[in-house]
Amino acid sequence: MHLNPNSGMPIYRQLFQQLRQRIGSGQLAVGDQMPSVRELSAELKINLLTVAKVYQLLENEGLVETRRGLGTFVKAGNETKSAGEKRKLIADAVTQVVAEAQHLGLTEEEVSKLIHQRFEEMKKD
Repeated sequence: MHLNPNSGMPIYRQLFQQLRQRIGSGQLAVGDQMPSVRELSAELKINLLTVAKVYQLLENEGLVETRRGLGTFVKAGNETKSAGEKRKLIADAVTQVVAEAQHLGLTEEEVSKLIHQRFEEMKKD
């Protein structure tokens, strides 16, 4: 995960969007255990309360569930996304990319070219 404190988007929001996107795309599958709040805060070098807030937001959306004494797990029922839900997931990621691009002074054309290049690279994989 990549968090940028200078992007203009709050850290908790960046983390929330990235985790939500990973759950929605299946990178984090149903039943997968999420890192503990302590582990993730240490790994990302952010405050424990920030991670706890993000996990609470994910739980409020029904994406994860906390099992007392066991941890936080990706919740069932997130496997099938409608086209609208998929667009919403990617729209949040695009918002983050656009904010970062603007912060770095990149043009829309430069970002579009980068996205196209990435699509081409990933087709080969």
